[in-house]
Amino acid sequence: MTVYPIKCLPPGALPAGGVPAWSVDGGGDVTRSVAGSGVGGWPVADAERWRRARVPAVLAPAVGGWIVAALVAAAYVLLFGLSSTSAVWHGGPGEGTDWLRYPGIVLLTALPFWYRYVPVAAVPAALAVAVEAGLSLAGSGAADQSARAGELVVLAACAVTVTGGGLRLRARRRQRALALAAAGRRRFPLPDGTPESDGHRGHRHVYLGLVLCLVAVGILTEGLFGEPTGSGVPYDAVGQQRVALVLLVAGTTFYGHGQLAYLAARRLHGEPQPALVVGVREGADGRRWVCADARTGSAAPLVAFVARKGDTCAFARSLGSGSAYAVGNGHHDIDPKHEPFEALLYGTPVEGDEVVLLYACAEYHRPDEMGQMYATVSAVALRPDRRHRLGPWQPADGPARQRERLREAQERAERHRAAQREAAERRRNAPRGGTWTRSTGSGSSSGGGGCGSGCGSGDGGGCGGGD
Repeated sequence: MTVYPIKCLPPGALPAGGVPAWSVDGGGDVTRSVAGSGVGGWPVADAERWRRARVPAVLAPAVGGWIVAALVAAAYVLLFGLSSTSAVWHGGPGEGTDWLRYPGIVLLTALPFWYRYVPVAAVPAALAVAVEAGLSLAGSGAADQSARAGELVVLAACAVTVTGGGLRLRARRRQRALALAAAGRRRFPLPDGTPESDGHRGHRHVYLGLVLCLVAVGILTEGLFGEPTGSGVPYDAVGQQRVALVLLVAGTTFYGHGQLAYLAARRLHGEPQPALVVGVREGADGRRWVCADARTGSAAPLVAFVARKGDTCAFARSLGSGSAYAVGNGHHDIDPKHEPFEALLYGTPVEGDEVVLLYACAEYHRPDEMGQMYATVSAVALRPDRRHRLGPWQPADGPARQRERLREAQERAERHRAAQREAAERRRNAPRGGTWTRSTGSGSSSGGGGCGSGCGSGDGGGCGGGD
């Protein structure tokens, strides 16, 4: 059995009254009916406006996160490596561990990770760190140049975080507004068979983050209430602070990322959603990309997702067979790595949101028929990826691909029948237990033992495998 995506959605996959498309061929004819829906589409130029609403590439989540990480690393070197007035996390000679600056250090270290995974928290964290760095810089006076340079680098990291995070949140609002304008005012319930992702999305990240944060709190509590040494020197808790720093940064990132994913799933399942007909194309790395449509070759991929097996219902309902595969109606299978296929998207196509995708698949299992069309439903979280590495594509010849699929099905069936014949022939020609060894005297009893073990491991195992 082989399952392939269908190029165009059949009418049975669309809700009553039809659904608007995100774009139409040529970018200008907004009156063309969409897959029999009779509803106008969105010009390609508008889909390109959605794509241009993203943040600049230099401030994208991945690239911007690396820039912030490099600035944070430089600040660490200047403040804690080269500065003579800031010994490693100590308040000064005889003062013990510095606890007042510790929350700022945790927030500074978390900025690159929050910028990438939790942009909502990155902006206020960067503002808090910037205020602390500004006050320290203003009160440093004639401090050494390394400390002043370190504080300036911290301010630069905060500026990048606030700018990039703010633009990213603004881009989400603009893209969501553009998608809602294209979808119109109609809202639809999620299709039957939609996986209930709100029951598990983000839970593992939330629980892991809570565990890490609780362990960090325990370690910090031990360091905070440590008793002074016998010579009266305050307790040195720098070791505990360093370990807890790693745990807090990882824990808060996991928790924040999981909580955002859980809230996105709840928003999707909590109320009826807008819907659009879009295109979906698969990359060589397994990621799939939402395109403006499946018919315009110039439509660029817009937003990525990964459809996991647990979030996909492969055979939600039957969409027909036989005459539904008429030549020229687009109901032929395609290779999703070579060209996009149509899908019905419920929700808003914005990175960080969760959407439901419904598309048609063909199941081939008999060499003398084309097979059956089924609706496949996936609940997926949209990713902030940018680089798709997808080149131009050409539409496949539906009838030719149909003949190729039938030929492959016939070849597979013939190979299966030949394998069955060979297995049956081997079973018929296999020596029976009491005839393949002949001996006399004491050798006869040993031969009988050999025959018994041979049937148990060889013939019996072979029959089990053949069945």
